[in-house]
Amino acid sequence: MSATITCTHCGAQIEITKALLHEVEDQVKDRVWEEATKAAREKATADISVAMKDRENQVAELREQNKSLTGQLLDLNKSIRDLKSQDEKRSLEYEKRLNEAIDRNREELAKTFGEKSQMEVLELKKQLEDTKKALDDAKNKLAQKSQQLQGEVLELNIEEKLKSAFLYDDIAPVGKGTQGADIIQTVKNQAGKAAGIILWETKRAKWTPSWLPKLREDGRNAGATIVVLISESVPEDIGTFAMREGVVVTTYPFILPLAELLRRAVMQVAQARSVAANKDEKLEFLYQYLSSDTFRHRFEAYAETIKGMEEDLATERRSMERLWKKREMQIRRSLDNMAKMYGELQGIMGPALPEIRVFSLPEGSEDSS
Repeated sequence: MSATITCTHCGAQIEITKALLHEVEDQVKDRVWEEATKAAREKATADISVAMKDRENQVAELREQNKSLTGQLLDLNKSIRDLKSQDEKRSLEYEKRLNEAIDRNREELAKTFGEKSQMEVLELKKQLEDTKKALDDAKNKLAQKSQQLQGEVLELNIEEKLKSAFLYDDIAPVGKGTQGADIIQTVKNQAGKAAGIILWETKRAKWTPSWLPKLREDGRNAGATIVVLISESVPEDIGTFAMREGVVVTTYPFILPLAELLRRAVMQVAQARSVAANKDEKLEFLYQYLSSDTFRHRFEAYAETIKGMEEDLATERRSMERLWKKREMQIRRSLDNMAKMYGELQGIMGPALPEIRVFSLPEGSEDSS
């Protein structure tokens, strides 16, 4: 029989051999732990020492590199200062030589003019005047050409705007050398039928009323419905656009809104003329259609369709009423069965059964009974 001891904490019986074994195991574990901790600490210290040494080496290398770069930068700054000094010297030398050359030329020119005769001076003066006149003529021609080019560019711009805004219309410029305005707009409906003509004229000069008679004549020659004058300069009383002696006068910012209004007016006038011209003929066509068998058959087919829809609706209503009645009886039977089951449970459990208001009697009904 092995020797045992009693545990002071729990009162259990423990064999002495096992207790000693546990004590030895704990001591061994503690020693192993201490040795492992010591070895880990020594290794960590060695690693830290190596890292610090490497960091010191890196710092030393960076210092050497910085010292080398600083020396290179100082050399570079010195070279820049030398180049700048040389450049300044060359500039001063060049300016000195230039001034000397100008002085020599001025002296030679003064000497030349002093030696020339009066006739040569007059000849030079005449050449200078001719040259100045030629330059003025060229400048005027260039200004006229530039103004003409600006006018052509403006006409093209207006033409493109009108083409983009009114896809069904025919918009074409008046050819150069042809008497008339600048742009002809033939207003058409979606079917391609012409309704009228809008004649457009552009001006980039100062306003003058003498433009209007010529434009009216151009409109008559082209058979235009409306003639429009677009000018940079208009009378002060014209804010957006106005009618002047049979010509609509406006400025460039109002081209498209005005074109939309004028086009609509041309379409309405053309439609009114067409209606007035074909009124009696259309009434005759309408009377023939209303009195024809085609109209009678079409009306009967329409009435029969409505009658069929009414019958289908009545049939659907009767079917739905049968379904509603069947569904009502099913719901009523379900409620009756639930009420009976609730009454049976109430008779068994009494007040312990939770109250369901749907199946409860109204207040005061028990007392009245």
